[in-house]
Amino acid sequence: MRKKYFIITITLICLALLGAWSGLLSKSQRDFYAAVGRNIKVFGDVYKQTANNYVEEVDPEKFMRAGINGMLDELDPYSVFLEKEAQDDIEIMTRGKYFGVGMRITSQNGWPTVAEQPFPNSPSEKAGIREGDQIIEIDGESTKELSLSQTAGKLRGPKKGSTVVIKIKRVGIDEPMTFSLIRDEIIVSDIQYSGFVEPGIGLIKLNVFNRGAEKQVTNAIENLLDQGMEALILDLRSNPGGLLDVAVAVANNFIAKNELVVYTKGRNPNSTKEYRTTANPLFGALPLAVLINEYSASASEIVAGSIQDIDRGVIIGERSFGKGLVQTVLPIDRDAEGEVSLKLTTAKYYLPSGRLIQKMDVFKRGENSVLWRSDEESEGEDEDETAESKEEGEIFFTRSRRQVAGGGGITPDIESSNDNTTRYVGELIRQSMFFNFSLEYTADHPELADDFVVDDKIMQDFADFIAAKEFDYEPTGMNELKQLEELAKKEEYYDEMQASFTHLQEKFALVKEKEKEKSIEDIKYLLKRELVAKLKGNDAAYATSFQRDATLKKAVDVLKDVDEYNRILGIQTASSKQNNL
Repeated sequence: MRKKYFIITITLICLALLGAWSGLLSKSQRDFYAAVGRNIKVFGDVYKQTANNYVEEVDPEKFMRAGINGMLDELDPYSVFLEKEAQDDIEIMTRGKYFGVGMRITSQNGWPTVAEQPFPNSPSEKAGIREGDQIIEIDGESTKELSLSQTAGKLRGPKKGSTVVIKIKRVGIDEPMTFSLIRDEIIVSDIQYSGFVEPGIGLIKLNVFNRGAEKQVTNAIENLLDQGMEALILDLRSNPGGLLDVAVAVANNFIAKNELVVYTKGRNPNSTKEYRTTANPLFGALPLAVLINEYSASASEIVAGSIQDIDRGVIIGERSFGKGLVQTVLPIDRDAEGEVSLKLTTAKYYLPSGRLIQKMDVFKRGENSVLWRSDEESEGEDEDETAESKEEGEIFFTRSRRQVAGGGGITPDIESSNDNTTRYVGELIRQSMFFNFSLEYTADHPELADDFVVDDKIMQDFADFIAAKEFDYEPTGMNELKQLEELAKKEEYYDEMQASFTHLQEKFALVKEKEKEKSIEDIKYLLKRELVAKLKGNDAAYATSFQRDATLKKAVDVLKDVDEYNRILGIQTASSKQNNL
């Protein structure tokens, strides 16, 4: 029965890859469908013969999944086979809510750890769960070997009112603490911050485009307008995207009714579709800046790109990721143990100017590609490859005839990035030194004032803390030096180079000291941010970054200079005749 299920599964996947039959088939199409029919049989025969005759007994499920994953890996990074845990993530994205206890978790010191203060009015907050609590057991099972997704899956449940018992370890308390939590419906908040950077200039930091994000953004804009907002910064940096219709709805807050936001094109005629705004915008005329970086993708690029194409706002930051492929979730077998489905790329996103969001290198093309080429195409150029290569160098135009580049991703109107930190600070972050120190420090100093300053005493306490934790790191290049040293010993010429190695090691020791000196201001800032997070919550912690965020400051400068704002866009806005903010 299991083998039959897997044969059916792979057959359905292959059929999903075919697309729909449309009209009469050309010779090339008849050849294609004939090849599919032959290869479904070949695949089934290979699976059956291997499962029955291989020298070692194979696991039928794992073996089939290896075959499925191997096929999908040849297509693109986004076409994947979804099993139960991934299904839960898709459910949260598409519903914007789930049944759980209302906490975000991360991995700290090898344990799942509460990453921030629990959601307001959630079961976790009501029970007194705190940021930094280590979850060591769930329903009597140790979490030490569980992945974060497995841990999250155990904290969630199938229905409201079900119970989950967790055991946590808390800084400053010797014995583990046990909590019995009653799961409730948790509404996911996709907005990390909503407030003012300066008087009159609002800021909304949107983390993802899950179901409900459109309402959250609308509510945030309404609240800021009620408080006197005259310009807005929409921060989409490191936002990986989400749902297409949510992106269109978010854009509708800024773009006039019935404007084209994005359109899709794929093999199947049904995948070609235009997505337009459907209502008058809430924030349709006042100055707008959108922040993006190299990790802004998909739905983020739809919003930023459509705003840029119709000259609605200024885009500031770094070129975005370039993820413009539409995925459709196709159910495979709802009767199987653990529902599974196929998330398959079925179309591409295009912006109003006609440019493709997707960067060019996502598909594997050429002689070894699994993508279909008829005999006629094999003799000439690949049509899709030629079209994509052409677009990479093509120039497109916004509504006011500003030039924008094709070739994938959104190129900002103003390029800006924040300075990279040192490897020393990067290792302090990676090894959770700031996080762990702030937990202990706030536990030992409950009297710490809201307006505290990270002074020499706190800096010394931090230095003592990391020394006690035996923190160490290697500067960039040190690992390569060690490898060269090992090679010299292996090849028996170490003695001739020993003096040089010793000299370089001394230089690296000096590099470490210089990196520490160079990192002082970064360390003070990160300590301030982590300590504020423990004392006042994430909004206050996020606000500590304003003065160090060069891209955010650039957006503020542009929004305050109406003439410069209009010059960049090449148009006049409703506020162009008003005084600068």
